[in-house]
Amino acid sequence: MHISIFRTFYKNVMDNKRIERLLGRHNIAFEKTLTDKGSRYKISTDDEAAIRTFKQQLNSIYPQIAL
Repeated sequence: MHISIFRTFYKNVMDNKRIERLLGRHNIAFEKTLTDKGSRYKISTDDEAAIRTFKQQLNSIYPQIAL
């Protein structure tokens, strides 16, 4: 099981639904927590290839998000 946590900030990410669709497209389970500054995602998957592909695609869309 691979578990990763990343945060988005409102000034950096305009469309959180886009991130959630990307997670869903790769069958990655996630929990989302909202704060005043942005969102926190806890993602988990058994498939390392899916998480690698997700990180690459997310980085191409939002390079300012550190994973």
